Amino acid sequence: MKSILLSFIALITIILTASLFMVFSGTFNVSSNWEDPPLLEWLLVETRENSVKKRAKSIKEQGRITGEQSQLNNGFRSYREMCANCHSSPGQAKSPIAVGLNPTPPDLTKKRDHEMSASELFWVIKYGIRMTGMPAWGQTHKDGEIWDIVAFLKILPDLKSTDYLDLDRTLEAGHGHSGVSDHHINTTKQAHEGHNSHHDAVPHSH
Repeated sequence: MKSILLSFIALITIILTASLFMVFSGTFNVSSNWEDPPLLEWLLVETRENSVKKRAKSIKEQGRITGEQSQLNNGFRSYREMCANCHSSPGQAKSPIAVGLNPTPPDLTKKRDHEMSASELFWVIKYGIRMTGMPAWGQTHKDGEIWDIVAFLKILPDLKSTDYLDLDRTLEAGHGHSGVSDHHINTTKQAHEGHNSHHDAVPHSH
């Protein structure tokens, strides 16, 4: 029993010594160009995903995504100004910011990178994820504005590049931290109704 205890103490001592060496020697490479070994990458991804799932369980998403045109338009404006640089827009190449980030931000225009539930997306957008470059937008945006973004994200993978570009031309810049007024939405819609294009708003998902 004594030998087992001594072996355990020795193991803990070795681990602590190695950890302190890594901290103070500068051996650990913090460069964004450094690729994590497969085991470390798996540990980080699993830890992150399970952490998000656990905390998002308490978020009630029922009734939050209305699918109304104003919500989708507001969500598009916010995505364009806050998210597209890192998470891409349909048919566009990755931005220099997205290329330089580690871990690589998910391409939210692709279904394969879009596996989170609405409540999980809300949690990530509101609280952010440390050491990934994902900010906590809840510091500056109300819950309703974040749900607008979630609503848009849910239809984003189905948007064609032409749809997205038409929206970019049509909807004025500025998402506003207090929401976009109905007057602004109506003015935008009326102006676009006179446009020859049939892509006058974010298409609803079916």
